[in-house]
Amino acid sequence: MVQQGGSDFGRYLQSVAERDVDLLLMEEFHITPGFATWFAERVALGPAAIFDGAWHSLSDQDGETDLLLRVRIASERVAVLIENKIAASEQSEQDRRYHLRGLRSQEAGRFDRFVTCICAPQAYLDGLSAASAYEYQVSYEAIRDWFAVQEGPRAIWRHAIVKEAIDQGRRGYVMKIHAGKSDFHQGYWEYLQLHHPALLMRKPAKKGAKSDWVFFKTIDFPKGVTLVHKNDQACLDLQFERTLATDLAKLRQPEWPEGVRVLQRKKSAALSLRVPRCDVDLPVEGQTDKIEAALAAAYELARLARITGQRAPERQKDVARVLTEMEERHTNGVRLTDEQVAEVERRITDANPKCLTSEEVRAGFAAQSIARPTS
Repeated sequence: MVQQGGSDFGRYLQSVAERDVDLLLMEEFHITPGFATWFAERVALGPAAIFDGAWHSLSDQDGETDLLLRVRIASERVAVLIENKIAASEQSEQDRRYHLRGLRSQEAGRFDRFVTCICAPQAYLDGLSAASAYEYQVSYEAIRDWFAVQEGPRAIWRHAIVKEAIDQGRRGYVMKIHAGKSDFHQGYWEYLQLHHPALLMRKPAKKGAKSDWVFFKTIDFPKGVTLVHKNDQACLDLQFERTLATDLAKLRQPEWPEGVRVLQRKKSAALSLRVPRCDVDLPVEGQTDKIEAALAAAYELARLARITGQRAPERQKDVARVLTEMEERHTNGVRLTDEQVAEVERRITDANPKCLTSEEVRAGFAAQSIARPTS
């Protein structure tokens, strides 16, 4: 049905995006209790699991959970944190950051325990690293087959959508232009041009569904320093390329903006301030108060753009070496050790882990980013 649209207008759907599958799964969780139980069985929660809610696109400073399914097993509330992929490549530490978000929500009392899961075409799952931290995998093929044995035109339609997503996964990722996010970036650029000409942003090209960040700077910024409005994480970062957060933290002064955090962002370090979250799917008009709040944070951080100064040659070499090692660990898939992220590793291997707090686990991530190899 997706492919055969009749002679009048062609295909019913030109393509299936990850968000389409997200919403298909979330709706099925909500309206078909048997599907929620079936999915819970796929992640070893057993046939007694009863649907207790499903949420889409839950974000914090560690990124986004595509879907969260919560079930009840007797008196226990158990969450399934689901990463959904069709063909897009994984982001750095994405699998392990699911554990961090789960720990934080568990500490907040939103559920009693959780498991992590990746949902994708089998061809994608077959390409995952053996060190992947997702505890379970649910293939699109299994979901397709579930719909295949259900009755009625609705199940037939959904079977066709999942089948199309599988076929797209085989063909590989091609960015689908997202009209809403393209319009938001264009509107943001026009808003800066009109109201904040001191903030320089490149005129944006068309954007895809994951384009949540806006980059800009001032004319006097040093090379490798930029401001990033990260709408999905509700923060404004002043980002320094090829810099260690430990070096940046040593420069902290009392006059720095209140609430500023020093964070390692892959091979960059950042000074980060919380700002209101903009909805990048919607036009800039109606969100200018949130944008102004973010730009106020940008101006506060912009005055710190030159704080790193010129490093001594020895320190430049040292930073370059450490960042190169970080890049090699990422490329080779060796990212976090048992000691540095003990909770993540224990969760994968131990049925009854002794839990660390999310802050302790985050400290392990930071340590991994700056650790030097022992001789």
